[in-house]
This record gives sequence, structure tokens and C-alpha cells, in this order.
Amino acid sequence: MAEDSKSARYSEHLDVLLALITYFSLAEWRSRSPYWLAKDLGLSMPMVMSALDAFPGLFRKSRKVHPTDVGDQPAYTLHARYARRRERTPMSPGGDESTSSTPTPPRRGSSEELDPDTLRALLDFVVEQARAERESDRHARAQIWLRVGVIVAAVSSLLTAVIQLFIAA
Repeated sequence: MAEDSKSARYSEHLDVLLALITYFSLAEWRSRSPYWLAKDLGLSMPMVMSALDAFPGLFRKSRKVHPTDVGDQPAYTLHARYARRRERTPMSPGGDESTSSTPTPPRRGSSEELDPDTLRALLDFVVEQARAERESDRHARAQIWLRVGVIVAAVSSLLTAVIQLFIAA
């Protein structure tokens, strides 16, 4: 079940996003299917798929599908890593890097891993977005309580005025 990317919230996916970004940044794999990502990261596949599909600005979805143990699935990668791709080394017959459980030498994405500064920038971006969402939520709740307080004060003032009118009459 994919979320609408316009309603996706970093704060609701923060743990999975941090795991996916770190994995994609440092793993030797160029791309992976949700099945293998979930298996490698020890996360549920629905959580992984939800995060991948909810943030198309971070993750690139391949047009090709690859067979997995749970059916055909597209491969995903980080856009930042995809931009660093080089010419592929020839694959052995029948090999498919997005569905295999272990890479075959030579490493398919070797030297395409993201440098520490790029990884830090991506992680900082996601964490900052989640923090901003939480702060925005806190501010919205504070505004609601402020309005409730103003309404209660206004009603109290009206009741006091009405009571004083009845006492004076």
C-alpha cells in the first residue's frame, strides 16, 4: 500500500528512512528490491515499500521488475547514488544483482558508495524535515489550545455579565 507522496510525513517514516538511506549509501548494491531490502535490514516489507514509494524525491524506482520470492518487484536506489553510477561490469549469465542475496565479484556498485559528507547531508535533511513536521504539529496544537482558551474566557465573561444583570435586576 503506497502512500500519496504529498501526504507523506518524514516523522512517521524516520526510522525506516534512516535505515534505507544508510543502506543505499554504503552497501555495495546499486539497487535492491523491497523484498531484499526488508530482509537485509530486518524490517517489514510493507514498511519498506511504504517509505520507498512515499518519498520519490529520495528514492528512484526502476521501470524494470525483477523476480523475488514474493513475486516481481521493481528495484529502488537513492537518487544521489544513481547519479554516481558508472558503466556496469559484465554480469555472469543468469545473474541479476537486484534479486540475488549476495553480490558476485566484482562488486556491482563498487566505488559508487556515497561519501560521508553526502550521507551526512541526506541524513541531516531527513532528520530536519521530521523535526520541522513535529514542531509544526506542536505549534498547531498550541494554536488550538489558545483558541479554546480565548473562547472559554469569552464565554466566562458573557456568563459573568449575564449573572450581574440578573443580580442587579
